[in-house]
Amino acid sequence: DDSDTFSWFKCVKGQVHEPENLMPTQIIPGRALYDVGDIVHSVRTKWGIKANCPCANKQFKALSKPTLKEDSKQNLVAGERTNLQHNSLILSPQVTTHDPPLKSATGSKQTASVNTSPSLSWLSNLTSGNVNKENKEKPLVPVSKNDNKPLQTLPSLAKPAAALQTFNSAILTPVSNNNSGFLRNLLNSSGGKTDSGLKSTPKILDDIFASLVQNRTVTDLPKKPQGLTIKPTIMGFDTPHYWLCDNRLLCLQDPNNESNWNVFRECWKQGQPVMVSGVHHNLNADLWRPESFRKEFGQQEVDLVNCRTNEIITGATVGDFWDGFEDISSRLRTEEGEPMVLKLKDWPPGEDFRDMMPSRFDDLMKNIPLPEYTRRGGKLNLASRLPNYFVRPDLGPKMYNAYGLITPEDRKYGTTNLHLDVSDAANVMVYVGIPKGQADQEEEVLKTIQDGDADELTIKRFTESREKPGALWHIYAAKDTEKIREFLKKVAEEQGQENPVDHDPIHDQSWYLDRSLRKRLHQEYGVQGWAIVQFLGDVVFIPAGAPHQVHNLYSCIKVAEDFVSPEHVKHCFWLTQEFRYLSHTHTNHEDKLQVKNVIYHAVKDAVGILRANESSLSRP
Repeated sequence: DDSDTFSWFKCVKGQVHEPENLMPTQIIPGRALYDVGDIVHSVRTKWGIKANCPCANKQFKALSKPTLKEDSKQNLVAGERTNLQHNSLILSPQVTTHDPPLKSATGSKQTASVNTSPSLSWLSNLTSGNVNKENKEKPLVPVSKNDNKPLQTLPSLAKPAAALQTFNSAILTPVSNNNSGFLRNLLNSSGGKTDSGLKSTPKILDDIFASLVQNRTVTDLPKKPQGLTIKPTIMGFDTPHYWLCDNRLLCLQDPNNESNWNVFRECWKQGQPVMVSGVHHNLNADLWRPESFRKEFGQQEVDLVNCRTNEIITGATVGDFWDGFEDISSRLRTEEGEPMVLKLKDWPPGEDFRDMMPSRFDDLMKNIPLPEYTRRGGKLNLASRLPNYFVRPDLGPKMYNAYGLITPEDRKYGTTNLHLDVSDAANVMVYVGIPKGQADQEEEVLKTIQDGDADELTIKRFTESREKPGALWHIYAAKDTEKIREFLKKVAEEQGQENPVDHDPIHDQSWYLDRSLRKRLHQEYGVQGWAIVQFLGDVVFIPAGAPHQVHNLYSCIKVAEDFVSPEHVKHCFWLTQEFRYLSHTHTNHEDKLQVKNVIYHAVKDAVGILRANESSLSRP
């Protein structure tokens, strides 16, 4: 029978390997990481690129590379946590039947015994702990000593031309025998000391990638004020823009301007959100109207969410939602007879958007701003570096369709509660619907915008320019995540709520920060975010790891495309580490982004391009 035919080893939690659930997985030999690391240092030296790793200014005793026999053992035994990691860069060994040590986001520890063979002992801690001891207590965002200085992620190239070539397709040239000792030094530097005074087993793979995405303060650049001011004459680009949020939020006015990305990245690398306006003028409006979705997909069954109670309503159809989108009298009602404020849950499924709506997909991709970052093949979208034989990570597009929250009582509710994402995102407001009977609700909308701490220029877009406001956003810097987490736990304790170690107030999306909570957060922790009103045609760019929440003012159709930028890939990496310690049933528990694969192949391609062009260094 099947149990005899497929009597394979069980996975780490005793789960059976079912053939229909298995996926092709690339396993990279351990010494390939040594070779790539050595080549990175060699290429950096030749091109004059600054190093950004633990061994840059230290001398360590070199370790020899693993033998071929050890490599074979390491690659034959695979498994990480609860199941095989799809397309993982390198699979960590299954060394015990016990769960590996867990660490909560707050730094609390649990221990578990681990029995390993001598040949695998150096990999036994591969899946446990944070990336390095310097970031042990705050795995998400290593804090710079000077918060006013910009942070550097992957090293920039010395020559602008090479910088543009780095992210183009490249084939890694043959590995040389140049043994710079990069990874061997890294292994010695990564092992912290245990309570007994002995060095703990180095967390090799995590340290390897940490060295590639480690934050570093750029000391040779002048300080920039918090409200970054960029003028076309200073930047050398004719890029129409203005500033919101008291000169802290860049808003680009021409979505098709080819110089946008040069100005965009100056704010983006500092972890600031950015807005681009006017995209709706280029979109095919007929494709994004509620009636077009109702006509094509009205009979599909879908789950709805009551935004006021977070209750999930099953057995409804897509048509039920769209019928009430701009007609309050047609909305589903509560037992008390009140019309519900609903949002579509996970529709359409991310992987089905392109297949279900090809014309809309093409329209969005043709007109989405900053294509260097946002398109699937964009040169600054590191996800494009994954080879074609990989199962692609689900980066969207995703739709967010919901009614507006109008009444004064609704101001304490969120359409989407406070949370953060593992990747960068561009959220496009493609349609704003003002329901029948709500045209006279402008005063309430204005009060909600003012209550949401929007600035005067934003208010004028509504009152004087008569633009259609869709949603109120509050976005916070990724570096403030730990402070926000501590604040929410504090408030939860005040309200008598529990804080389980395998749950997280941000990742659980259980909070919406109303005016009183935002005021307390600012007063008690010094955390101030960006209050953004997204009008029709606005695109809000949210950095990876930046906590944010949304409150719809009117009925909205929003479409988001995710991407992985070089500036924020460090946050993607820290978040995947942090997500591993959430509950096994949590939706963010697994590394769906494949961030280690993304980093590995991006570095490999960059190195290949530079090595292929080394001859140009000798030219005058």
